[in-house]
Amino acid sequence: MTRTIVSSATKEIAIGFDDPFCIIGERINPTGRKKLAEEMANGDYSRVEADCLAQVAAGAHMLDVNAGIPLADEPKILAETIQLVQGLTDLPL
Repeated sequence: MTRTIVSSATKEIAIGFDDPFCIIGERINPTGRKKLAEEMANGDYSRVEADCLAQVAAGAHMLDVNAGIPLADEPKILAETIQLVQGLTDLPL
């Protein structure tokens, strides 16, 4: 059986057929969210922060972080987003 381990500095999550269900928060994604994409491209991460905290409060075990914004500095935006999210939660990304 396939088993995947995802970890942060303090938490480890196992994903596999014999492991408990893993809830992955996927709201930090500008695809299809025009306002979020615009804010992230402009360096405003307040919605990212709110989405992160809401997903943690809703019981996410790990978070998926996406910064795919056409014509934007995606590597810079992704790095800033990850640093922000890591400062808000110890969940694996």
